[in-house]
Amino acid sequence: MVVILLFLTGCSNLKSENEKLKEEIINASSENEKLRKDLNSIKVENSKMYARVAELHLEISALYQEIQNMQKDLDLFKSQLRGGEKKNKK
Repeated sequence: MVVILLFLTGCSNLKSENEKLKEEIINASSENEKLRKDLNSIKVENSKMYARVAELHLEISALYQEIQNMQKDLDLFKSQLRGGEKKNKK
């Protein structure tokens, strides 16, 4: 009789432990799914960031080209002013 009671108690403890483990697995699966969604969101943001960086790079290149053109115009203007000053001194 004692052996049967111990066996039943042991089985009851195993069922309880099994239920706890099932809950932990469910919680871990839920957390895993949440992390997967977060990771996908981060991947989307990351690719948007790369696209924006590429766009900014193109804008910077265009501005750099514009600065170079303005520098050439400024240099030309300076040389024209110097040429005009030389004529006025003669």
